[in-house]
Amino acid sequence: MRIVLLAMTAMAAFLAPAFANARESQPCIPKATEALPHISGLVIKQTRMRPVSAAILSTWQGQSRPIIVDVDFVADGAAETYSFMCVVTHGAAFVQRQ
Repeated sequence: MRIVLLAMTAMAAFLAPAFANARESQPCIPKATEALPHISGLVIKQTRMRPVSAAILSTWQGQSRPIIVDVDFVADGAAETYSFMCVVTHGAAFVQRQ
């Protein structure tokens, strides 16, 4: 019983940072999809998040860490991917197309 409790505690401590990071970046995906061009028939296929490049981080002076949100979509029969840099400050997301 103690081993199971110890294992569950260790797993919770290991997974907690991953869930905290996911909660911080949650507002980024809706904000990035709102920033897409308003094209009739635009269909979002996939969104994903990734860390910013080392070059951006080396010059970054903000308090919260930025992430990149990639949005794959189809509009007028052409598949495109837009990338947005996103920063969450005080619970609000700010995006800028890269």
